[in-house]
Amino acid sequence: MTHRWPGRLSRGKARLDAVAGIRAATVTTFLDMDKRQSIASSGVDALERLGRSDDGLRTQWRSVEEQCFAAGASYLMATERPESDASETAYDAFATAISQLTAASASVDRFYENYRARLEHATSEYAAVPRLAQDARSAANTVLAAVTGSEPHHRYPSVVAGVGSVHAALAALERAEATGSGPAVTRAAADTRSASDVLRTALAEAPGRSRAATTALASVRTRLQAVGTKAENIAPAYSALLREFVAASSNDLARARDNCDAHVAAATRDIDAAADALGAGNPETALDLITAARADLADAEADIEAVTGRLARLREVRDDPASVEQRVRFRLRDAQLLVVDRGMVAEWGSVLDAQLARIERATRALGTGRPDYWAYLRELDSIGDFISGVVDRIRGRHGHT
Repeated sequence: MTHRWPGRLSRGKARLDAVAGIRAATVTTFLDMDKRQSIASSGVDALERLGRSDDGLRTQWRSVEEQCFAAGASYLMATERPESDASETAYDAFATAISQLTAASASVDRFYENYRARLEHATSEYAAVPRLAQDARSAANTVLAAVTGSEPHHRYPSVVAGVGSVHAALAALERAEATGSGPAVTRAAADTRSASDVLRTALAEAPGRSRAATTALASVRTRLQAVGTKAENIAPAYSALLREFVAASSNDLARARDNCDAHVAAATRDIDAAADALGAGNPETALDLITAARADLADAEADIEAVTGRLARLREVRDDPASVEQRVRFRLRDAQLLVVDRGMVAEWGSVLDAQLARIERATRALGTGRPDYWAYLRELDSIGDFISGVVDRIRGRHGHT
């Protein structure tokens, strides 16, 4: 747009009208530039707050902003003149401001077009952040209110922990909102929703905890009785080990019965405490105690199996020692065939040959003096494990077949 001074011959009202007209045009042009700058600036701010800006965009926007600030300064200088000033100087000041404002608007438009997709998406996404926070806060407050009206379930450990997590999440959300960081608010809102979901689930499951604890308590009591019955087998099995095999075969099992009894005693205490907790209206505590009792019973069963299983295995190898040797030899032969098939004899051939020598030494040792079947089994187990390791390494390097 070209603006011309009406000329020196113009007098009075004509000059006043001309300056008034260009003043109005300057204001309109400024408002238009300011609107464009505001839209672009909102997009840039959104990108920054969402952590998605980059150096190239920042550099370009700083240049555009500086041009807008300079044009704005020119506008202010022009509009600060009194409306009664109808001089050519006043007219030129407005014309200069319009020119600079128009150029600044064009720079904003070019910048916005270059980054339109990113700016509009960021503006939209950032605008939704307060809603995300509000929705998360609303969900949290709703579930907290549900806990307040759910006597006695609010005393359950899972519910108590859930309430604590929700309050912590709400506090973190408030801190994130204070920073104005979009990513931080988004993450905090997601954490708040997640904590609310966990609490909601705990609250929904609370009524069923009593039934679950009652069933679990009956089950673990039955298991306790069964373990107590099986524990009676430890003493005769250990005695048979001492009679039938060398002492070294059972030295590590000397305290198996004591350990088993200790585990059974601990399980009994937990079961009794679980029953008390259930009776007091704390089924979750009862379930935790039942879980501990089951772990102790599993340890007790392991003690029983350590003795009875050892006796059964030693009797098996005593009755047919060659069968154990043959199983390991077969595994060795398969490993040697794999090495040949993969063309890796130079790398693994001598290693596997050494295992054959170990098998033969173990077999010879078994025939010397009173047989130590336990030492024989451990050595053959060790050889078998080593062979399996070699096979795994070969297949892991070249792919499974």
